[in-house]
Amino acid sequence: MSAAANDKTLEQLKHLLSITTDSIEGYKQSADSSPGQEFTTLFTDYLIQRREYAEELKSAIISLGGDASTVSGGTFSALGRLWTNIKTTISSDAERTALEACMADEKAVIAEYEKVLENTELSAQLREILTGQKEGIERALTRGEQLARVYN
Repeated sequence: MSAAANDKTLEQLKHLLSITTDSIEGYKQSADSSPGQEFTTLFTDYLIQRREYAEELKSAIISLGGDASTVSGGTFSALGRLWTNIKTTISSDAERTALEACMADEKAVIAEYEKVLENTELSAQLREILTGQKEGIERALTRGEQLARVYN
């Protein structure tokens, strides 16, 4: 892989790690404040999944010569969580509101993975890791959608 391609891949992986870090924080807050056991279980499962993904992304960044320790969550997602917290607090449909926010975030994350997977310079091993993570997020989205149908 050329130096330019390596830099591009590192930038993309750091972006995914930033998104994943945001997800971890969001799901931790959601699990801690969830009103029902179904939601606590769902958000805790998502939290565990994203922690695993973060470790895989950190390893991939390091293997390409990057520094994963400087990656943190983004401001945009922090603002999104704040808005979701406000809406959930004032909403009588807190469960539905939390699920809607969760599903919107999951769809956005899947789109980001798809962009990265368009990179033709990804190694087969890295492509496999990212594809597996994307598929896991898609399964999580499906699970959230199934639960949402119960609350609609």
